[in-house]
Amino acid sequence: MGLLCGGGDLAVDKDLIQDIKNNVNIVDVIGEVVSLTKSGHNYLGLCPFHKEKTPSFNVVEDKQFFHCFGCGKSGDVFKFIEEYRNVPFMEAVQLVADKAGIALTLPSTSQKPRREHPHQSLLDINQDAAKFYHAVLMTTTIGEQARQYLYQRGLTDELLEYFNIGLAPDEYDYLYQAMSKKYDETAISHSGLFNLSDSNQVYDAFRNRIMFPLTDESGRVIAFSGRIWTKDDAKKKLAKYKNTRATQIFNKSYEIYHLDRAKTTAKKEHEVYLMEGFMDVIAAYRVGITNAVASMGTALTPDHVRHLKKFTQKVILTYDGDDAGQNAMAKSLELLKGMTVEIVRIPGKMDPDEYIKASSEEELYKLLTQSRISSEEFWIHYLKPENTENLQAEIDYVDRIAKIIAGSPSITAQNTYINLVADLLSHFSYSQVEQAVNNQRLMKRQQVAQVSQTSGPVYSDLPVTKQVNALRKAENHLFHRLLHHPYLLNEFRNRETFSFETKELNILFKLLKESGEIATYDLAQQSREVQEAYYQVLEERLPDEVADGEVAQIERQRDRYLQRQEVEKQNKKIRDSSNQGDQEGAVKTLEALIAQKRNME
Repeated sequence: MGLLCGGGDLAVDKDLIQDIKNNVNIVDVIGEVVSLTKSGHNYLGLCPFHKEKTPSFNVVEDKQFFHCFGCGKSGDVFKFIEEYRNVPFMEAVQLVADKAGIALTLPSTSQKPRREHPHQSLLDINQDAAKFYHAVLMTTTIGEQARQYLYQRGLTDELLEYFNIGLAPDEYDYLYQAMSKKYDETAISHSGLFNLSDSNQVYDAFRNRIMFPLTDESGRVIAFSGRIWTKDDAKKKLAKYKNTRATQIFNKSYEIYHLDRAKTTAKKEHEVYLMEGFMDVIAAYRVGITNAVASMGTALTPDHVRHLKKFTQKVILTYDGDDAGQNAMAKSLELLKGMTVEIVRIPGKMDPDEYIKASSEEELYKLLTQSRISSEEFWIHYLKPENTENLQAEIDYVDRIAKIIAGSPSITAQNTYINLVADLLSHFSYSQVEQAVNNQRLMKRQQVAQVSQTSGPVYSDLPVTKQVNALRKAENHLFHRLLHHPYLLNEFRNRETFSFETKELNILFKLLKESGEIATYDLAQQSREVQEAYYQVLEERLPDEVADGEVAQIERQRDRYLQRQEVEKQNKKIRDSSNQGDQEGAVKTLEALIAQKRNME
């Protein structure tokens, strides 16, 4: 009996976790959110973890697990809840226990030992500052004036609470007086919330600004952006937005506004709206779009893109419709190469916040969801010469745009783009634009052919061959028998030198040897690759009984595959030695290879 502990107190028995799992049917749980149809032994539906039109998501009732042949995700009922609800394992256990009607109370977060962040004091002071600014906005006289300003811009108290918006008062050191009572000089000086005057006096970095807390992907406040709101400050031509300077916890070139809230929807919808500003994200949220984010008051960077890729491979660029916004979009498209990108063009050179005021929430929702264009269409309009009567300008434009059109994977789309370009130009017909695109297609094919001819063969350390695939199949078969037949497991336990060639199966084998089973909790602690290997084994459809000589035959097959794999390694070693001019080494390796092949016969 294994016990899971939290904060030093008894938490949950491993056996209880297994009982919870046994008291629900995975088909019923998944069927609440995925439409499933009976198909042979299994149930089939559209995968909730990636977009697909043909169902590839299988739920195996007799073995109580799911597997998607499209995206590769697999697991038991707890794993499904983890992935679908984006919650930790133990929270998934709690949710399934509730469905099963089993009483289970997990220790509260406060009971668990908190893993201290290396800069915890900076996180704490920023969190307290966020509470301070929000309280000023919501409870003071000056806050009432700022709230009226925000109400006029379409915000409500609900939105102010959700985005935790605050107000920095127009005072020299109001925040400092509050924070200095609780935090030491180090936290004060490194927080980014304060500045030091020439006379060595500490004063607030933000004054008389609407405050937007900036959070990391875990929801911890790490910085602020302050916006001017009074007419007097506008007349002074102060910067509209001012960000916290770079600190040990804040890098504006990496962090993304609202990502902590947007990431769950982004994972489910497999896309994220990337906008320019905080108010644009708020405007999107107002119309029901919860997967909108913005860069932190800076242009998009490669680090931003890497951060986004953790959660989705598709971006909907929604930048301002003015020239600056379109230029920023062009630069962003270059950085987003390799991702799927769609674009929303805001009419009238407006941003989403302005558009919602000029039209309605319904119109903004329609624009964001139904008016997307491809990156190719964006470039067609963006690169179009201002003077379409200038022949040379048109020639240069066609040369540039033909390369972009030829890169589109869809021939149908290419033909549409050719028509669109031809309609924009005075001196070019459809056939002329088509010829330019065809020339680019031909050049691409020639380049590919040249690369394939000159690159030569590429060798890997472990060649992907049928033998390697067959080896994995044989090891899955063997592990399946060990998993379901204790007498075989006992036999292999006593083989001190035995191990699986497949790394993931070997990890599972060690767990199996230690406990005699693969417990649900123990499996949940392993890597995704190990979990998928386990469910791949379960997918093996084998007779309940082990046939005479079955295991011995599997072992013989496995040995042959291992020997063949070793032969491939030796062949590569011979080639490498020969290519490097080490003839002596090549001969020695060849002799060893010949001896090995004789042993195989």
